[in-house]
Amino acid sequence: MSEKNLIPNSQTFQDLSMEELISHILNLVALVERKLYLEQHPEDKGNGFRDRNLSCGSLTFDIRVPRTRKGGFRPFFLPDKWKRQTKEGFVNLAYSILLSSRSIEAAKRSLRDMEVPLSESYLEEIISEVREYFDVLNSSFIEPDQFALVLDAKVVKVKVNTTVSNYTIYSAVGISLEGQKEVLGITVTDGNESLNGWRSFLKSLMDRGLRRVLIVVHDDFSGLSNLVRSLFPKADDQICTVHMLRNLKYRLSPKVYQKFKERFQTIKNAFSYELGSSLFEDACEMIAQYEGETARRLLQKKESYLAFLKYPAEVRSSISSTNIAECFNRRIEDAEQLSGGYFHSVKDLKLKLAIIVKGLHNGRWRKPTYKIASVSHILKAEFRNRFENECNEVQTHFS
Repeated sequence: MSEKNLIPNSQTFQDLSMEELISHILNLVALVERKLYLEQHPEDKGNGFRDRNLSCGSLTFDIRVPRTRKGGFRPFFLPDKWKRQTKEGFVNLAYSILLSSRSIEAAKRSLRDMEVPLSESYLEEIISEVREYFDVLNSSFIEPDQFALVLDAKVVKVKVNTTVSNYTIYSAVGISLEGQKEVLGITVTDGNESLNGWRSFLKSLMDRGLRRVLIVVHDDFSGLSNLVRSLFPKADDQICTVHMLRNLKYRLSPKVYQKFKERFQTIKNAFSYELGSSLFEDACEMIAQYEGETARRLLQKKESYLAFLKYPAEVRSSISSTNIAECFNRRIEDAEQLSGGYFHSVKDLKLKLAIIVKGLHNGRWRKPTYKIASVSHILKAEFRNRFENECNEVQTHFS
């Protein structure tokens, strides 16, 4: 089943019942989830679909559940062992309705129109719990020591009163030394992405306990590398290589870009940082024959493009780009589209962000990433070596 068959053309939406529409939405969510799962588990492959009926009270949703060959994938909204009528199923249904509705009021109208066995008061309880989850997410203690901190910002449209304006979502995903992924914090501010916005957000994470990080991954937003170095002076600074290649595509001719892209693939698999650095310099010399200024800028940021090569091969795919945060952003884009192209209030936006984060934490991020966990002892040894004096000072302080 292709993606174009999952959700019908917008011209036919008015012909669908709400039951059919939610089925289509759940199908799309499941397919996107499998795509993201396969990106993180290249050893597994897609293996068609399994038709199932999910019953909630008097409603039945026809769902095509994507499968994988190894059977490790499971959409986050499915109850354990495919129990068709459970409390969790009703909660997940409420989440789906809230995510797919233009606003909270629209979700309540959907409940009335669908005659779903969920009362408005029950939906209000769910909304209250989710909002509390968002508040706890952004106020709870953060473990001081992290393997990686992946930063990203997403600009969305939000309606305030009668005006639709730009708002920026700043997010930070932490990866523990054991390989556990977790959204450490999210903040929403009016206006576009700014260095002051990043400074305020990062300091809020530090106020909650964040201290020592081996590597910080981000896109090449102006001034962000210097800010990261000032706040986390012992951390490696890693600029997203996907963004680097994307930007080069518009600066270089197709032929030169393809040559560099092929060389960079070899660089990513280099045995050591030193070898990768040498290969990167050679690739920049090749570019300099055509675009001298572009080559010069690449060399200036060489250390930040190649910091991931200092770490074991098993973890490089997780820290060479902001893809971990991007999977969060893709869900935000889907929610924005389903809301009609903009979020109908800041409260609605935060509610949907909390549902997305909760789905990640309880779903595909519930367990540590195997590849990172397999080299946890190496990461911990590097951590002790780099932060030995700080760790000793902490132990002395509490002894």
